[in-house]
Amino acid sequence: MSDSNWQALYSAALSESDPIRLYGKIEAAQRAIRKRIEEIQDAGNSRERDQLDRALHALFTLSARRRSA
Repeated sequence: MSDSNWQALYSAALSESDPIRLYGKIEAAQRAIRKRIEEIQDAGNSRERDQLDRALHALFTLSARRRSA
C-alpha cells in the first residue's frame, strides 16, 4: 500500500458531509492507516508513524462527534 492511499482515504473521510456515507469512509481510512502502520512497523519511520497516529485520533474524534450530534 502506498503512503498516498491512506492519505486519500483520510482526506475523503474528513471532507464527507453525508453522515450515512461518513462512517464507511472513516472505517476505510482507519483500515488503510492500520495497514500502513503494520507495513512501517520495523522501518523506524517515526515521522510517518506520528502522522498515522494523529490521523487515527482525528478519525476517532470525528466519529465520536458525529455520534453525539
